[in-house]
Amino acid sequence: MAQRGAMWDGVRAFAGALLGVVTWIAGVAAATLPKRWWPVLDPYVPATDSAAISAILTILIAGAIGVPGFISHATEQVALNNEAILAAAQDQASRPASAETVSEREWGRMFVGASGLSVFTFIFLTPAGWASTYLGISGTWRGIAAAVDDPFGDPILTGLDVLVRGGTRRIGSDFARTRREMLEGPVVADRVVPGPRLGVAGAELVIVSARRKPLWDVGTVVDTGEDWFRVASIEERTIAGRLRTLYGLTEHRDSEAIRRAVRYEMPPRAEWRG
Repeated sequence: MAQRGAMWDGVRAFAGALLGVVTWIAGVAAATLPKRWWPVLDPYVPATDSAAISAILTILIAGAIGVPGFISHATEQVALNNEAILAAAQDQASRPASAETVSEREWGRMFVGASGLSVFTFIFLTPAGWASTYLGISGTWRGIAAAVDDPFGDPILTGLDVLVRGGTRRIGSDFARTRREMLEGPVVADRVVPGPRLGVAGAELVIVSARRKPLWDVGTVVDTGEDWFRVASIEERTIAGRLRTLYGLTEHRDSEAIRRAVRYEMPPRAEWRG
C-alpha cells in the first residue's frame, strides 16, 4: 500500500508540474495580447507577470527566424552575383559601352559591393526579414517598457484591438442613435409649457424638445435675450407616442454662479401652452 501511495504521489506531482509548465507557457503567450485583457486572464494564467519573459522570448524568436533566414538569403545573393560575374567575364558584350575603362578587378568589385546590400534586401524584401525585424524591434520595445514597470502587449495586436473596439463602439453608438431617432420621430419645434401642467416639480417652465440638447445639463444657464433661466431638471417622457426630452427651467438669480451659459430663442409668450 505504501508503495502504491508513493506511486500515486509521484503521478500527482508530475501532473502538477506539467500543469504548471503549461500554465506558464500560456501566460507567456497571453502577455502578447493587449494589456487591457491581462486582468481578465490573470486568475487563470500569469499574463501580467510574464510580460518581461514574453518580450525576451520575442527577441529570441526574432533571432531564430532572422539569423538562418539572413544566412540563406545572403548565400543566395552571393551565388547569384558570382554567376553574374562569370557571365559578364565570358560575354564581353554584356558590359556597358564604357566597360573598356573598367578593369576586371573593378568590374568584380561592383558585384561584390552589391552583395553587401544583402542585409537591406533581406530586411525590406523578404518575409523572414519582415518578421524578424518586427519581432526584434517590438520585443526590445516591450522589454524596455517592462523594465520600467509599464509593460504592454504586442503592438500589432494592441492596434487591432483598438480598431475593433472603436469600430464596435461606433456601430453601437450609431445603432443607439438610429433607434432613439425612430422613437423621437421627425424633428419638430420645441414647445414651452408651464411646469405645473406637466407635473415637473420646481420648474417654472418646461422646454419639450424632440431632440436632446448636447450642451444642456443640470445647472446650465439659458439666456433667452430677455430673461435668464437655469436648467433645474432633465427627464425623458413619451408624449403622444413620441420620446421627448423635458428641460425644467427655473428663474436664474443674480447671486447664482454661472458654470455654463447657452443662448436660446424662446418662442413668443403667446405660443406658450398654459
